[in-house]
Amino acid sequence: MKISELINSPLTLRNITLPGRIARSATELFCSFPDGHVHPYEVETYRELSSSGAGLLISAHTCVSPEGRSNKWQNAAWSDEFLGDCRDIVKAAKSDKNVPIVLQLGHGGMKGEGNNGGLPVLTPDNMTHEQIRGVVRAFGAAAYLAKRAGFDGVELHGAHMYLLSQCFYAEYNHRTDGYGGSPLNRFRITREVFEEIKLRCGKDFPVLMKINGDDRENTAEYHRGLVEVLNLCFELGMDAAEISGWSSARRGVPEKPYFLDNIGALSRETSLPLIAVGGVRRGEDIAAYLAPAEDVGKPAACAVSMARPFLQNPHVIKDLEKGMPSGCTGCCACFGPLDVKAQPIVRCAHRK
Repeated sequence: MKISELINSPLTLRNITLPGRIARSATELFCSFPDGHVHPYEVETYRELSSSGAGLLISAHTCVSPEGRSNKWQNAAWSDEFLGDCRDIVKAAKSDKNVPIVLQLGHGGMKGEGNNGGLPVLTPDNMTHEQIRGVVRAFGAAAYLAKRAGFDGVELHGAHMYLLSQCFYAEYNHRTDGYGGSPLNRFRITREVFEEIKLRCGKDFPVLMKINGDDRENTAEYHRGLVEVLNLCFELGMDAAEISGWSSARRGVPEKPYFLDNIGALSRETSLPLIAVGGVRRGEDIAAYLAPAEDVGKPAACAVSMARPFLQNPHVIKDLEKGMPSGCTGCCACFGPLDVKAQPIVRCAHRK
């Protein structure tokens, strides 16, 4: 099958249908105002992406609670004060192709230190049951706000050492109650968040999750625990999991996608649809994920997602369809606060 056919093949998940197999992965633009409101530049970014050919847009990591703000330029969705911002993003994202868009929701946990205005910093070890329940309710309320704003679903940020990710790693979670110990116990807060969202938004409201496919040493023990969790998510009715990893923003142009081997192994042990992210730069990278593997007869992933390539070229999909690689050099200069006073505002120094 040609790369263009793989890219543009529709995909029906449990509760959402995508017109194509490439997603724009959530990318923080680090340009929100100090109060968490979205900068007009970000809204225009989604307007631009509406015509990109992406089958799904995942909007920037958005904080569900003031104490969980993980950087001083992060978007917020912890009250109806931000409903207008969310509606502006949705309207822009659907201005051309009516592409589906989901809002990525997260809580910074320990990353809130120095970024949350001096509020208590929550970690897996120090949270009381009441505080855990408060975080769960905050995710549910933010998801309900997203639904009212017109988002087609939400993605839970359970990767990259934010709070849900911290809770799942035994390295950070030393609890001895029902939220610690076994992989399913360490995942319990994320399960409760999922169930809260379904309660608030309805059982048919799409929910995806981003989670790391490895730990620091890429151990077999972590892999086994993650398989348990992914199979549980399938049973619960989650739409898909976007699989990232411990080292997710590497410098330079990769020889192959970062997590190809891990995602291939996971796909053999779970029925939950997997979205592959990390280091996708060429048509052959897409084929490696989306073409059926000969030994199992199914692809390693149902879709692939990219972040930095869209910053370098919002229409990178058109280049990939023509057999051209992404122009993203992996310089990582895009990870940091944006100079919104510069004119024109440019997120990538190598923008096409």
